[in-house]
Amino acid sequence: MTIDRAVELQARAWRLQAEGKLEDAFAVCLEALQLTEQCEGSDSPDVANLLNDLAEIECDRQKFESARTYAERALAIERTQISRFTDKSAARIRLKTLALVGELRRVQGDYVCAENDLQDAVKLSIEEFGETSEESAQALNDLAVLYKYCGRFDEGLRLYREALRLTIAIRGEECLTACTIYHNMGGILFSKGDFAGAKPYAEKAWELSQRLLGESDPRTMADAAAYAAILDGLGRYDESELIYRRALAVFEKEAEENYRRALTIKERLLDPDSPDVALTRSNLGSLLNVLGRRSESVPLLKNAVAILENRLTSAHPQLALARENLRKALSLS
Repeated sequence: MTIDRAVELQARAWRLQAEGKLEDAFAVCLEALQLTEQCEGSDSPDVANLLNDLAEIECDRQKFESARTYAERALAIERTQISRFTDKSAARIRLKTLALVGELRRVQGDYVCAENDLQDAVKLSIEEFGETSEESAQALNDLAVLYKYCGRFDEGLRLYREALRLTIAIRGEECLTACTIYHNMGGILFSKGDFAGAKPYAEKAWELSQRLLGESDPRTMADAAAYAAILDGLGRYDESELIYRRALAVFEKEAEENYRRALTIKERLLDPDSPDVALTRSNLGSLLNVLGRRSESVPLLKNAVAILENRLTSAHPQLALARENLRKALSLS
């Protein structure tokens, strides 16, 4: 009965997480972990699975160090108990762990280790599920995201294209996975400065999200804002302004509060000079500038640029974006 109770608790934790009740989700998931350890020991696939769940909840709470601790513990179990992770279900647990560890190391600026984790995920997905599987498409997309952050645009774009090809072959184009990859492809070409090349992908992502999620969904508005930024790059400011105003009406309700909450948590848990902290400051500063609060915006943007200049290469797209955000704020001060 103990393991049945743990399964019930895990399902409850998923529901709470989906509802945004993260503290409750964490407590329930932790109880499920403790019951599973009592029943199966501390190194079973079920334990690793629950550690992944805890890591995801901690990511949602912006507690990255704690999330990384849980994910790396799951990874250690999988590597030392590899003989117990042989079926497809266990392989999916391993893939989830590698994706989590890779993402967390990327967030904390450890790009070399993140690449190793995400390359392992690609290899595992091909070995266990085949080159044409959804699992392989997801692993390729995750690695491409890292390459964008590293400024390795051509490599990332190649992986995105392959992930999109696989996704459309398996599920068709009318799915959120394809929508996400279109968004990512537009984003990487935008970062590369190829606005004309980025436009059709960003436009496609926005079209899909409107059909699949509705026009006022925050994810739809994120696609809209990304498309508007590309129009800016093409000098089509009249068109982009109309889209920005539509997106802003949705984002203003929640954006500032969310950015400030994220920044407070990151400043407490990460190195104050972490690139991730700087990017959140840049995002908050950019939002405040759009809202006309430039006296608040400029100090945040100056701080973000100073940090990123010390931590990233001079040609890194995130540094370029932070500098552009600062330039816009200063030009209107």
